[in-house]
Amino acid sequence: MAGPPFVPTVEDPIHWLSKDLKARFGGRVSKACLDAGFTCPNRDGTVGRGGCLWCDPGGSGPDDLRPGEGWEARLRRLASRALERGDAGVTAYFQAFTPTHSDPSLLGDILERALRVPGVVALAVGARPDCLSRETLDLLSRTAERTFLWVEVGMQTARDETLTAMNRGHGLAETRKACGELRARALPFVLHLMVGLPGEDEADVRRSHAAAVGMGPWGLKIHPLHVVAGSPLAERWRRGEVALWERDRYLKTVADLLEETPPEVTLHRLTGERPPGLLLAPAWCGDKRGVLGALQRELARRRSFQGRRLLPAGQTR
Repeated sequence: MAGPPFVPTVEDPIHWLSKDLKARFGGRVSKACLDAGFTCPNRDGTVGRGGCLWCDPGGSGPDDLRPGEGWEARLRRLASRALERGDAGVTAYFQAFTPTHSDPSLLGDILERALRVPGVVALAVGARPDCLSRETLDLLSRTAERTFLWVEVGMQTARDETLTAMNRGHGLAETRKACGELRARALPFVLHLMVGLPGEDEADVRRSHAAAVGMGPWGLKIHPLHVVAGSPLAERWRRGEVALWERDRYLKTVADLLEETPPEVTLHRLTGERPPGLLLAPAWCGDKRGVLGALQRELARRRSFQGRRLLPAGQTR
């Protein structure tokens, strides 16, 4: 049973996912990121080829794969390790590519196998807004009756021109439709937003954030545009065609977004991190701890917290 809702304050300013899961399960719940062999509709020709310009050949899957280790063996290893530490368990997060771009019976079998692994207490399923058919939504709804499940939807931006330029293959209308269908089924969902996309400034980012919050997500995932080896964006970056944001600009913008995020929304990510060799730029994305520490200091400097700008004038916590 979930505990009382977390309320951000100046002393504890961010409603991290970890707080929600700890209240729900009575202990720490880590995330096991998995690649179960899916693909994407803008890779296999359904809507396009080549994938999103920012995406690496691994479909943003796990960075620490062991040679020859399948997703089930990886999940068992990570879940066993979590239980040995005394954690409540793990979330089986099907992250790589687009798991909902598959036959619902295949996805259902994979989710069922994941639930049979000791220590798996929740499921997270990656999705594109144009890859949530009625059959897939029915499957997710049935599965959510048995375990805690959320859907991670790649929105990235509300600006259709940017989505087209990045070879995303869908627009804002598809995201609004998908979120409406998820809300109608009471399925918690997380919207992904990317800061610093080519051609976008702070005003564009704030408009995207406002649009995302307006769709009623359970969670948000925010991270900067970064260039990874093997992505179509890498060649443009090498030619000097892509300007990346500096860390201070990113941190100020994210602090602004947090102040405009309802306190009940869980935050799943506020920066991006890829390992050396895969990350090409910006270099500061390789220091997750440093970035998050600097964000905390920026909020402390402002004496601010998640949702502060949504409070009535003069009210604080």
